[in-house]
Amino acid sequence: MSTPTSIDRSALACLLLQHTSSTFGSAAYDFASFLFLIQVFPDTLIPASLAGSCSTACGLTLSGYMGSLVDRLQRLPFVRSMICAQKTLQTLSYSLFLVLLLSLNNIAGDAFHGNASLPVIGATWSILFLIIACSAMLGLSATGITVAIERDWITEIAHGESAILTQLNTYMRRIDLLSKLSAPLLVSLLTSTGGYPLATIVLLGMSLVTLATEYWWIQVVYNHFPVLERRASHTGHDGEEQGLLQESENDDHEPLGDTQGSVTPRGIWGKLEREKQDWLEFIRLPIFFSSTSMALIHLTTLSYAARGWDDTIIASMRGLCLVTGLIGTAVMPVLERKVGLERAGAWSIWYEVGCLAPVAVSFFYGTGKYGEHGPVWNSVILFGGIALSRIGLWSFDLCQLKELQLALDTHPRRNQLTARQISLQNLFDLLKYVLTLSASTPARFKWTALVSWLAIVVGGMSYAVYLRSVRGHLFHLCGRKEI
Repeated sequence: MSTPTSIDRSALACLLLQHTSSTFGSAAYDFASFLFLIQVFPDTLIPASLAGSCSTACGLTLSGYMGSLVDRLQRLPFVRSMICAQKTLQTLSYSLFLVLLLSLNNIAGDAFHGNASLPVIGATWSILFLIIACSAMLGLSATGITVAIERDWITEIAHGESAILTQLNTYMRRIDLLSKLSAPLLVSLLTSTGGYPLATIVLLGMSLVTLATEYWWIQVVYNHFPVLERRASHTGHDGEEQGLLQESENDDHEPLGDTQGSVTPRGIWGKLEREKQDWLEFIRLPIFFSSTSMALIHLTTLSYAARGWDDTIIASMRGLCLVTGLIGTAVMPVLERKVGLERAGAWSIWYEVGCLAPVAVSFFYGTGKYGEHGPVWNSVILFGGIALSRIGLWSFDLCQLKELQLALDTHPRRNQLTARQISLQNLFDLLKYVLTLSASTPARFKWTALVSWLAIVVGGMSYAVYLRSVRGHLFHLCGRKEI
């Protein structure tokens, strides 16, 4: 990968190392916590489902607030506080898992169902609730870091240079892809070779070590880019935007009585009203339709599950999807140069729709019985379509991310509005859980697959609305008026 010439290499290296460490740690925790809960409570998925749904619900309701903190607080102290919170919560959660795995492993399952002594039941449920709370707060801290680093810092570091912004976004997305594959592999290796308690201890130690390294790396990045010392919302805005910012800050810093009385009906109503106004403002922006298209992609249940493939085949296909995803991150800059950012996004999402259309059909024809591979042609369509769709998915992801960064670049509350897209994504993640629960029998899997594909089609239509609003047309017709 070529390095942007106007960015100090050591600072860029520290930025990417911090992102790698943070993303890898989050991915490892997400996978490990699910695995550990299944190990401790082998006869039920309720604890794992509770942890996942509560974390997603927290992200849905509080992502906007995290974005407002990014707007209001000084950059370095905020990111460092999020790093400390993330690592502390990971350490606490891993410590709680150790208690479950070492002291309560043989009885936690019975205690969950009430088939144990009261002290054991109380201890098991208390630890479980603490783990769920830690997972939810970890999701919020990850959101804070994502909005601060990937949206705010990256935009400022690029300093209006489109090529540099694309390159930085590409680096970050490639790290995301590699972390999402390698972190589960490491956790699986640790659990299979050393057992669950040892794996927990290793992950706990990694959280403590990376607290120190990330704390230092982010300081290096901050020191190398003086532009980060100024709040983005105070840079390059006209008087009207400054007024909006001041109004926003005044809203967020109500008189002490209001802050202390936030649990009163009046305080709660005021916060809900501000939340409503923020959403209305976001919805009125053209970028909302682009954000909606990105969020709709999260409503997908298309997978290789229930086909009877062994773990080796599944791992190989995930590796192939990683490769095609990386290809997508390489395709996006080329498309942007050739056809422009917005059209590159349109090409990418409709390419994804086209690749997944035969995949959706494969759930209706030639599927075989539950747990069976089915005909070879069906498996080729399933695996090939999903793998090829990743090119469009990650190319579109990069296009949409840059559109969001540019659209809100000069907005006085850009990070608060940016976080609304994360809230939208959490909303569709929750809907995905509901969709999955509705498929209680294998016979219904085809309908969830169809809904998933239609959601991406609707996402493409939503993006078309955005494209028309920013370009004034959808298609170039030779010798004719653009439409």
